[in-house]
Amino acid sequence: MLSAYRPGGPATPFENYCTTALAYFLGRGQRMLGALFAEAAGTAGEPLALVEIQPSLGEAGIADLILTFEGGRRALVEVQIESGDHGHALAGYIPEANSWDGRPAFVLLGLGLDAVSPPWHGITWLHVVEALEDDPDPLAKEFVQFILQDVLGLGSVPLDQAITTNRLYALGAAAVRRRFGERAAYVNSASRPIGGKYRYLGTTFGLDGGEMQYWVGIVNEALPLSEHYHFMMASKEAPLLTPAEHPRATGDWKWGHWTGAGRVVRPITREAYEELLARLIK
Repeated sequence: MLSAYRPGGPATPFENYCTTALAYFLGRGQRMLGALFAEAAGTAGEPLALVEIQPSLGEAGIADLILTFEGGRRALVEVQIESGDHGHALAGYIPEANSWDGRPAFVLLGLGLDAVSPPWHGITWLHVVEALEDDPDPLAKEFVQFILQDVLGLGSVPLDQAITTNRLYALGAAAVRRRFGERAAYVNSASRPIGGKYRYLGTTFGLDGGEMQYWVGIVNEALPLSEHYHFMMASKEAPLLTPAEHPRATGDWKWGHWTGAGRVVRPITREAYEELLARLIK
């Protein structure tokens, strides 16, 4: 499965990992997960016959998954682990899939269903969790926990995990989605690494289609970098409530407004994000 990775493709290594893990359970014949995708593909009750990982779709690029069911119907599956506008890429897949023999299905696996429109049929990562959560396989339980924490951003994040895993970003992205919904676009972002560590690590976001001019995450204010981080939010132009001084360690980042919640001494929670995001003057 690892040999299916395509360097230079639009998918990130993290998305590739999620896609490959999902394909493993589908290929293993996990009954509830297969039924979830069969229903979305309009082939309820049909078992999967073949799972193809990151196959080429010619000029349309590379798909995430193609599922073939025993009745012969094929489903093109787009796997998304972030919110955002993917309409152009999705539209390019449709003519290519429509050239297959038989009537194809289009399945979009993402964080929510709000942006799903025909011919795509949406399912969410939470649906995947529900399909796998009763599986006695320890690996399935591990993957469920991974989805909840690293994709959906549920649960608190200790500092050691914040600086070594995807969980801080997942938590920040989830907090932005909860507060601003479809108004928000966001990306994972960090400063240039120094000896394998980062001065700042978090989520840059924008609202209402505007420039991404807000950032929330953790900041290391010591030079050389120490083990201590502060939880902060920045705004490029708009003032923030409860302003704080510009962090010294990011002095080359010319964003004008900062606010903070103090040093990280306990796990970072959804409530901590909500308290900082409430300081936006919008």
